[in-house]
Amino acid sequence: MSDSITTKKAYVIGARETVRGFNLIGIPGEEVSTPDETLTTLDRILQEDYSLIMISASSIIEIEDTIEQIRLENSTPIIVLSDANMKLDPKDIEKKFRRFIGY
Repeated sequence: MSDSITTKKAYVIGARETVRGFNLIGIPGEEVSTPDETLTTLDRILQEDYSLIMISASSIIEIEDTIEQIRLENSTPIIVLSDANMKLDPKDIEKKFRRFIGY
């Protein structure tokens, strides 16, 4: 199979711990520390042929609406992952998750 038609499986964007954890199981990723870095990285990765893009929740603070719009405009699934070290109210997480999946 040619590399030009091979789909890459997954990519993770976000907090150091999240990216390193996924790197340990062979999933590439990039650490980001600002909303602008998150959007720049996401824009670049969407141009590649990944089947799934995962973003840590701490990386989308302040840009949730922009991420949701990007998610709706692209066929590549974008999943937001909860960070292990992030202190969030479980009800807030559920509310954001339901909004992301359109429920």
